Amino acid sequence: MCPLIASLLVCFTPHLTAQSPDSTRVQSLQALRIEDGDVELDGRLADAVWGMAEVTSGFTQREPDDGSPATERTEVRVLYTASSIYIGVRAFDSEPADIRAELVRRDRGSQSDELTVYLDSFHDRRTAFAFTVNPKGSIRDVYYFNDSRRSDASWDPVWQVETAIDGQGWTAEFRIPLTQLRFNRENTTWGLQVERRIQRKAEDVYWAPYSKESSGFASLFGLLTGLYGLSQPMRLELRPYSVVNNRNRPPPSGSLYAPAHETDLNVGLDLQYGLTSDFTLDLTVNPDFGQVEADPAVMNLSAFETFFPEKRPFFVEGSGLFNQWVPGGQICYSRRVGRPPPGWVDPPDGGTVQIPESSTILAAAKVTGKSAGGFGLGIMSAMTAREHATLRDSTGAVVGGGQVAPLTFHLVSRAEQDFREGSHTLGGMITAVNRDLTDNLDFLRTAAYSAELDGQLRWQENTYAVRWQVAASHVRGSPNALTNTQRSSVRYYQRPDAPHVDLDTTRTSLSGYALSLGAGKEAGTWQYEGWYERISPGFEIRDMGFLWIADRQTTNANLRYLRARPQWIFRNYRLIAAGGGEWTTAGELLSTWFRPVYFTSTFSNNWSFWATPIIFGQDHLMVTALRGGPALRGDFWHNSNFGFETDSRKALALEFWAGGGACPACNGKWYNLGSDVVFRPAPFLNGRLGLNYSRSDDPTQWVTRATALDTTRYVLARIDQKTLRLTARVDWAFTPTLSLQLYAQPFVSSGTYSEYKEVIRPRASLFEDRFRLYTDEVACNADLECEVDLNGNGEADFSFGRPDFNYRQFNSTLVFRWEYRPGSVVFFAWQHGRGAYLSQPRFGGFRDMWAILDENAFNTFLVKLNYWIGF
Repeated sequence: MCPLIASLLVCFTPHLTAQSPDSTRVQSLQALRIEDGDVELDGRLADAVWGMAEVTSGFTQREPDDGSPATERTEVRVLYTASSIYIGVRAFDSEPADIRAELVRRDRGSQSDELTVYLDSFHDRRTAFAFTVNPKGSIRDVYYFNDSRRSDASWDPVWQVETAIDGQGWTAEFRIPLTQLRFNRENTTWGLQVERRIQRKAEDVYWAPYSKESSGFASLFGLLTGLYGLSQPMRLELRPYSVVNNRNRPPPSGSLYAPAHETDLNVGLDLQYGLTSDFTLDLTVNPDFGQVEADPAVMNLSAFETFFPEKRPFFVEGSGLFNQWVPGGQICYSRRVGRPPPGWVDPPDGGTVQIPESSTILAAAKVTGKSAGGFGLGIMSAMTAREHATLRDSTGAVVGGGQVAPLTFHLVSRAEQDFREGSHTLGGMITAVNRDLTDNLDFLRTAAYSAELDGQLRWQENTYAVRWQVAASHVRGSPNALTNTQRSSVRYYQRPDAPHVDLDTTRTSLSGYALSLGAGKEAGTWQYEGWYERISPGFEIRDMGFLWIADRQTTNANLRYLRARPQWIFRNYRLIAAGGGEWTTAGELLSTWFRPVYFTSTFSNNWSFWATPIIFGQDHLMVTALRGGPALRGDFWHNSNFGFETDSRKALALEFWAGGGACPACNGKWYNLGSDVVFRPAPFLNGRLGLNYSRSDDPTQWVTRATALDTTRYVLARIDQKTLRLTARVDWAFTPTLSLQLYAQPFVSSGTYSEYKEVIRPRASLFEDRFRLYTDEVACNADLECEVDLNGNGEADFSFGRPDFNYRQFNSTLVFRWEYRPGSVVFFAWQHGRGAYLSQPRFGGFRDMWAILDENAFNTFLVKLNYWIGF
């Protein structure tokens, strides 16, 4: 990998002086200054001022025939006042009766003709605000960043658009207030892109050419010029809100108590204030950080945490600046703020303990923006309250409590600077978490800090790129907290055969680092890339971030061939060959893999297909399989998968995928089958029904660790796990601002354990030589306990809970959403859930899904109302 990077730097450094991105631009449009009241927003472009504006056309295809002229003419005009931008688009159509349009709720995609206006109002050639409308008036708005299609779809500005269909095609008239954009008054030129989707032809066309073979996105925009005298609006927005939440649960059982019926009333305020025309303050007081849709059900049998995406509006909006990935994880994982309390208090004899479901967020604030000189800044802070448990005696009377979550302060800050019109960037980020702990919470770290620095160099019209990143972390706490940190599944300092780490139970701090370096060719028919990453054993970012693994170094490379224009039966296709390896920082081989070819294509009939005929890896070490024990040898494996999708424009479309693999030496195997049916029986109604079934036969599933006959025993077993998931979504749009949405997911998973064994020679060449197979040593009884008699004397030397399981869960959400005035929304939501965990291996498939209906139900009824006030 390193020779590849060195070669790229030597070969292409002379091109750092290549022409500026602006010199390649051929599309430019002059905006016309008008007065307020000159435009009546009706979608028909009939006002006299539209006839005075400069007209531009000349759209180019991206799909299906990349680089060819559009098959239908499109005209664009731009007007502006001191406070608003108006964009008028006429989409001529030779068959106006065949214009396709569906009615969908805001921010939902549709199988419709569409017009999208992209504004790079910073003119940094890295970011863009996108406004989309279809002929029915359904809208989307998205914020794009990093000169890519990475986006923040939660951004919800207040803007207007009207559409009309006539004998020449259809038209759209946009009005975008300057209060909803970020810009510098002295910059009279913005980036502009306009995209048109002609759905019946599956044709995408762009005003400024945007080829599939090019690199970048906002850097390819055309120019919008002549924007003089723009006002600096006050940009003060208030969103007071109220939430009524009614919960109904099954009667409490066991030691953990929850009220069977509970009603909460919450009020709060979100404030957004423009500090300048390009920097914004977001402040929320007594926020409602509940999420309308539940997380998907999972059955996690590993030692590692499950990653769930953020869904809370305050954290999602503008998250592009903070969602910085580092080797091994994400440096800012906002779900850490307001997480469930980590502490526990033992209930009194015969009594119960009530733990709050989440930590209360007292207040949170963000400052985000970007200057005309290309300097971007984002700062986010939040404070969560102390949380206490409530103890009840056997009669239900409150008899005390105890702290289960500390007062915690969170801080995230990101700064970045663009150079050479966004082709080069330099950025950095810091995070800090400080907790005010009591003695019973000394298993938590008192302080955690992390920092990272990153940059990229792109040249020759962004064809070639070098990217690098370094990060560091430092955590502090009691010896108990730092011992837990060292013993964590992401690093396992206690592993007895690790040549480079040792567990220190007196440690009160831990530091680490991570770094990455990559280079490649990102544009053209042939593309390639290589990169290297290293994560030290002590790297720890989980107080504010998310970390999958530490103590790793990886290297990967790939070669890609792209056919962007139609050929034979294909509209386009791509071929990719890739491979890589992974080691501990001490050089222990953890995996190598090679994928000779990955093929993905779209056919002329708009069907698509993808396949990986074979991917395989050689013998390796599994340093986490024994969960702190010695490394276990793993055997050669192989995997294959494929999938296809029918024409998504049809009223009924199908997606299907399948994959599977095997470990021949260990007699392990796995496969996964899935399909989605997408249906649109009416222009206002659409849905998706997905079914997924997977099965895994793994001979090395972790069971337990025990000390017996003066020896530590690591016990594994073969698990036959079957999982079935059904997911349904239905959207019914009554108008573009009034909709009903249903989400439902039944989930069942079962695991049958057999062939219990203990590890005796973890690195033996042959699979069977690594274990002592228990035959008559294990006996499991009706009390769900398994006893192990190692020496055959009739007495149990150790025992463990029977691991067989049958897990069933059902989650559903029904949401009525009404945007009763621009920026103001009322939600009526019903969340319903039920489930059970049974210590039995029986898998009943769809019968288990029906059986979920016999379990106790959890119901939450929520009404949320906010009101937008703009100044």
